[in-house]
Amino acid sequence: MMKLLKVDLKRLLQSRAVLLFALAAPIALVLLVSLAVAPYFYANVRAQPFTVAVWNEDDDAMTQTLLKGLVESRSLAGLIRTEFVDSEEEGLAAVKNGAAAYVHIPKGMQDTLVSGGRSVIEYTGNPNMPLEDALLFETLDSGMGLVSHAQHAANVLYWDSLDAGLSQQTAADAYNSAARAYFSGVLMRSALYEDTEETSPLGGALPVQYYAASFLVLFVALGGLPVARITADDTTAGLIHRQLLSGYAPRVCFVSRWLAGAVLLLMQYAVLAVALGLMVGFTGGLPALLLGGVLLSLFLSLCMVMAGLWSKTSGTAVRAAFLTTLALALLGGLLVPSAYMPGVIREISYYSPLSAGLRLAIGGLFDATAGGTWMFAGILAAFTAVLLPLGITRFQRSVQ
Repeated sequence: MMKLLKVDLKRLLQSRAVLLFALAAPIALVLLVSLAVAPYFYANVRAQPFTVAVWNEDDDAMTQTLLKGLVESRSLAGLIRTEFVDSEEEGLAAVKNGAAAYVHIPKGMQDTLVSGGRSVIEYTGNPNMPLEDALLFETLDSGMGLVSHAQHAANVLYWDSLDAGLSQQTAADAYNSAARAYFSGVLMRSALYEDTEETSPLGGALPVQYYAASFLVLFVALGGLPVARITADDTTAGLIHRQLLSGYAPRVCFVSRWLAGAVLLLMQYAVLAVALGLMVGFTGGLPALLLGGVLLSLFLSLCMVMAGLWSKTSGTAVRAAFLTTLALALLGGLLVPSAYMPGVIREISYYSPLSAGLRLAIGGLFDATAGGTWMFAGILAAFTAVLLPLGITRFQRSVQ
């Protein structure tokens, strides 16, 4: 077994192009990335404030609270500049001149809400500022949804009061008092929460940490493409067949090539991890980093060897391995964080193999993952444990 493993490893490393890709390219690419984006890593970059044009025709205390609670919410604190206008024309003109949106609060809105009616806030977004537009619209929509629930609660109190035998006037007074209390509670709800650390769609990691780890996992995955190509070449040229004729069992040949590929990928992982750690700042733990590197290399090597053994040509093997890598990278959140994916896909993504590899890399490099090191290690190990017997069985059948 060890002799065959040395032969396979030598075969993978004997190509100068493969060796250059495995060792030198990570360093060169990290240097290139550092020169291109390092200023963004260390600069104190903040989102730029934007303007919202507001035409408020219902200028009373409750509406002012509504405006403050929705447009100047805590989640948008420091980002919004409110520009008050006196007509729809002025509001739309402000949008054309660079305001993110125009908001119109109609006259009598407070009385309409308190009396149980339906009042609509008019909203016009700036198509040239889609991010700010979407952020403000979702905040307004969420806030008005809460107001609607508060209104419903006051309506329930009104009808329950009538059912309890109270007079209509008493029920109406109870409704008005409850409506004002509910609306004030909804709009001032930020006072119910204490300041805590900020949450992030990146799972507690800084953007630079998340994408540095993502870059590490993605590059190692792409670095496995030569394993698929050389394995396909060896299969076509008869090298693996000669190994079988030398008395090695099919499963031994398969496992030897798999482990040799894993060693190659682990070398890439180590070189790139060191380079990224020096560039971004290593604050994690070596055991966690090593665990993630070993498990990720074993899984990726298995995928590449299977692609190479089951392809008739090296070109087909590389294409199959690349498409598989791209699909796993997209599903694993390497390009777009899982938090931005739709509900079901987000849940699947969280338990996908490259997502687990990404979380282990973040934890190993920066100790910034949101916990679950052993769980993510178990996910990678489980995928490898399922694929390995399938790969061996398929290979044994093919050589027979």
